[in-house]
Parts: sequence; structure tokens; C-alpha cells
Amino acid sequence: MAVLTRVLGIPSDHIFAAEHWRPLTRAEAMERNPFYTSRLAPDAHLYTCDRLGDDGRCLAYEERPLVCRGYPWYGGAPRGMPLADEACGYLVDLPSRPA
Repeated sequence: MAVLTRVLGIPSDHIFAAEHWRPLTRAEAMERNPFYTSRLAPDAHLYTCDRLGDDGRCLAYEERPLVCRGYPWYGGAPRGMPLADEACGYLVDLPSRPA
């Protein structure tokens, strides 16, 4: 599948992950980001990406895979998850309510 998506020019999360992600132990993940790691299931798969800058922001923003586009929400309502650092780069635009 990865070969087919590459030939057709279709972005593939699998290709991006294989090229840029490496697994982390839970201890390594806690050292990097204890706020989010402590909220994950104990058996969660943890990774780091070589496309993160020193400030933690994505250097491959336009080509990032779907799983990265969903971070940190992962299917949950964004309003239900407080951010540890308001300056982390994630913004939530709440819909305006009719007057």
C-alpha cells in the first residue's frame, strides 16, 4: 500500500510514520510531556517525531499525517481537554451562538 500511495502521490500516514517516528518508553514520554502522557492509558503506544522543532512545534505542518492533525483531541471534544500551556500552538475556535 505504501508503494502505491507514493507512486500515485497520495499522502500516507504510514510512510510518514515509518520515516519520522520512533517509539518512546513511558518514562521518556513522561520526561518530555508529563501533562499529556499522564492522561494516556498505561498501555498507550508512545512515539516521538524527528519533525518536531526545539519548541515542540511541527516542522512538517503542511504534510503532517492525519493522526498529527488530530492531536491532542483524538476523537474527543476539544472543549473537554484543558491545555497545559495556552501558548502551545493549539487553538479552539468555539462556534458563536445566535443572539
